[in-house]
Amino acid sequence: GVCSQNKMVASYGSTTDDGAAKPSQLTDLYEEASVLAPLTNKPNQHAPQKGVHLYQFPASFYSCEARLILEEKGVDYKEHNICIIAGVFDQYEPEYVRLNPRCVVPTLCVDGKVTTDAHNIVLHADEFFPQSVKLFPNDDTTDDVKKHFDLACSVFVEALTYGEVSGGPKLPWQMRGMMKSNHGNKYNMLKEKLNEHRDDPYLKACYKGKLAILTKQIEILDSEKQLNDIVDATKVIMKQLNKQLIEGPAKDGGWLCGESYTIADMQWGLTLVRLHIRGYNDLLWSEYPAIEAFRQKLMARPTIQKAVIQYQTTTKIGGLVLRRKIANAKNSRKLILVVAAAALIGIGLKLNRNVSKYIQ
Repeated sequence: GVCSQNKMVASYGSTTDDGAAKPSQLTDLYEEASVLAPLTNKPNQHAPQKGVHLYQFPASFYSCEARLILEEKGVDYKEHNICIIAGVFDQYEPEYVRLNPRCVVPTLCVDGKVTTDAHNIVLHADEFFPQSVKLFPNDDTTDDVKKHFDLACSVFVEALTYGEVSGGPKLPWQMRGMMKSNHGNKYNMLKEKLNEHRDDPYLKACYKGKLAILTKQIEILDSEKQLNDIVDATKVIMKQLNKQLIEGPAKDGGWLCGESYTIADMQWGLTLVRLHIRGYNDLLWSEYPAIEAFRQKLMARPTIQKAVIQYQTTTKIGGLVLRRKIANAKNSRKLILVVAAAALIGIGLKLNRNVSKYIQ
């Protein structure tokens, strides 16, 4: 199932398919919208019936999570790019929603069976694919691994990626404008999809549930108090991580919970890489050198380089967006506008090559 919220921040919220600790109101919305429950190895006639397929977006944090577990397990798979930004929003198209009712990436399909929710994909893939040592061990470290996996999952990465908090790193000007319009455009498209498919009970339920969740997410990102609460909760989590690093196996050269690398290390690798790229080092762990050393050790792993770092490029992301924009252009005038917009975006990306790191 989905990794549970750590008790230290239980008053704040629970985990969701968007990856981390969320306000309780958002959790309640997911629980009420049963159509949005995560799927595990569920047969789906709309999924590819043979092979391993991952529907993902290159810079998405949660797509990185799914790619990383597949790399760690040595699985050969086919990528299907779902453009989730720049007004394209493939995740809301009926063909994709029939695979993933949550209207999010990633989605894992194995021989016609679908698994959704990034954390759920990690746990399922570790059990399902036997190519290598299990990353969730069944030994005396099991409880610690689960605790620290859940702890990493409970970091509200989305809010820390998109939000601007007091004393924290600022978004570049390109991203500030893009994100403001991005959420508004998502809201408008969902309203249109809900109206367009009002006679389809399944799609109607999916769009209605996602619209309610998106509304709450926008409210959180616009609330200085809620963002500051998220930072405070994250600082508590970092303190717990540091304690484990300086007192546990890592102090003698091991990993977080033992001699072997586990999904707890993997999840913290993803989280620390994203927070580092976003510029949160000083705010969240400048007083904990053990965390910084742990981050550097994790970033040196070939699997993290291949599944995470190499995907954080403007070329990979910009090329996908431009291809989808051109494909969606219905006439020559619109195509000219798309090319002009792409040129402007390219100039902006050249001014700030790290813009891609903020895309969730």
